[in-house]
Amino acid sequence: MKTPISSSEPREPRGWRSRPRVTDLLVAAAYTAPALAAATAFSGGGTEAPGLVLQCLAVVVSGIGLVFRRLAPMSSLAATAVIMLITFSVPASFATVATAMALYAVGVYRSARHAVVSLLGTSAILLVAAVLQPLSMVDLGQAVQAIAVLVIATLSGLNVRTRRRYVSALVDRADRLTREREHLDSIAAAAERNAIAREMHDIVSHGLAVMISLAHGSAEIASTDPARAVHAMRQVAETGRVAVTDMRRMLGVLNEGDTEGNTAELAGAAQPSPGVGDIPDLLGLFRSAGLPVALQSAGVPPADPGIQLAIYRVVQEGLTNALKYARAATAVTVRTEFSPKTILVSVTDDGHPEVAPADHAGRGVAGMRERVALCGGTLRAGPLTSGGWSVTARFPPQEESPWQR
Repeated sequence: MKTPISSSEPREPRGWRSRPRVTDLLVAAAYTAPALAAATAFSGGGTEAPGLVLQCLAVVVSGIGLVFRRLAPMSSLAATAVIMLITFSVPASFATVATAMALYAVGVYRSARHAVVSLLGTSAILLVAAVLQPLSMVDLGQAVQAIAVLVIATLSGLNVRTRRRYVSALVDRADRLTREREHLDSIAAAAERNAIAREMHDIVSHGLAVMISLAHGSAEIASTDPARAVHAMRQVAETGRVAVTDMRRMLGVLNEGDTEGNTAELAGAAQPSPGVGDIPDLLGLFRSAGLPVALQSAGVPPADPGIQLAIYRVVQEGLTNALKYARAATAVTVRTEFSPKTILVSVTDDGHPEVAPADHAGRGVAGMRERVALCGGTLRAGPLTSGGWSVTARFPPQEESPWQR
């Protein structure tokens, strides 16, 4: 599998763009070599004539100017334009080509304003030299043809510059979208991790708290009441089985896209999630662990399985905390109220709250608050003025509740 390239890594230019200096040298050589050959061929064989030397020198100067067309396009244009005016009437002069190449570079590497001003200035100099100085070495007809070539070169440069800016904008937009997608993926991954951690806490913390309480109780009464101790240990086993079933359900949901996954986990995922109807059994389990819990319920619960699971987890976490931290509790009340205005769930005890360990404090309450917030509700947890502890969750009424039909 190939490792994907991060969007934060800069894209390196490829091909000839990766070596601009070499490209500029090749462009200058592509102009200089034919121009020197043409100057030598049309010199009439007089290789020692001063005119040939000056013409070759002019070609070399134009070629040198083209070497710097990328770094200093305006200076390159000035050098080639001067050579063009001097050697315009020379037969087989390539000076107009050099000026056109320099104007193309201005259009690509400088702004559109610089390109237009440069084209107008060069064209104006040619026309002035041809019209106001009829006896000069610039011919009007040739000047018009040269201007046409310069216009084409300038427009080509501007077109290339526009296309590069458009491509660069597309690349920047693609990079920005990639970064945004990676950011959203990281947010989604963090949300999934929080959800998994919340489920793991609810399952493991609840199961272990009940199992520890039952095991401790069975050890205390084993010598005096073996039958009750055996019954308590069987409840420990049943609690562990339920916790394993919940764990398999969660793992099965995580692996639901894996057709080659564990069949036991997939079978656990097919089982329905606990809801309001499972709260009486949950209370019975806590009663067997020694918690004096009572249920007060009113109204018809909503049909949404997500809301029902949230309600069940709030009751489960509230009872688990009461079992672990409420000392000398004589009454624990679970109240559920389902009405057209609100859905209320509370767990209240009259015990003396113990301080949770620093490395575990608040994890259960934070998980409950996150779960309730995902359903659009609010949660309050804290001590009561009369003593004890209370956890209260409120959910908004559901649009398809039975009392709204």
